[in-house]
Amino acid sequence: VGDPNKDHACWERPEDMDTPRTVYKIDSQHPGSDVAAETAAALAAASLVFRKCDPSYASLLRRTAIRVFAFADRHRGSYSNVLQQAVCPFYCSYSGYQ
Repeated sequence: VGDPNKDHACWERPEDMDTPRTVYKIDSQHPGSDVAAETAAALAAASLVFRKCDPSYASLLRRTAIRVFAFADRHRGSYSNVLQQAVCPFYCSYSGYQ
């Protein structure tokens, strides 16, 4: 999230930044399998952390990870292809998400 040129030029903590924070999203019309699958992996890993101390939260994380991964699999495409103007050259996928 954010303009990469402005973000890379700023050395403040995100919570101290006063520059506008542009928001980008992926959806079925604007796929981002790479971002969605990475998010699913983070959610799945977090579910393991909370498995014993908060099983209901761990279960929510796991269910959400499965749904996010299914989205990534159903709507394939690299987010840098869809958001090229906003994310390149910093976050381009040169080798592809596959």
